[in-house]
Amino acid sequence: IGYGCAHEDKRASLLNSISVDQSTVDSQRLGLLVAMIANGTLTTSMAKKILTIMYKEDLSSSPRDIATRNGWEVISDMDVLLQLCTDVVHDPKNTKQLEQYRQGGKNTWKIEKFFVGKIMGQSNGNAHPEKMK
Repeated sequence: IGYGCAHEDKRASLLNSISVDQSTVDSQRLGLLVAMIANGTLTTSMAKKILTIMYKEDLSSSPRDIATRNGWEVISDMDVLLQLCTDVVHDPKNTKQLEQYRQGGKNTWKIEKFFVGKIMGQSNGNAHPEKMK
């Protein structure tokens, strides 16, 4: 039975995994990373990037320091999110989509996704996706 490339890559990654005892990420730093996900400071995609850095490149910095250095912290302040949304929705480049949204119809959800994508881009992926809704 043949598996897709992504499946084979994941399987090879699992077979080449190391034990916790051999990891370069100690329990304290891993715990801090998990706490940052739990309290909403990081998204899981941000945490994955930080974990990779902790494992391969930076063997001593805290997850918070790595996140700050790279600008990876979730924007959850409603005033900041509101300003981001307002800026994107009223950007002259998005006039056509705003007009389509105002007209309503069956494709309104697509336009909402368009605006969420633009807001995520404007915030470098840091806008809290659930709070934007």
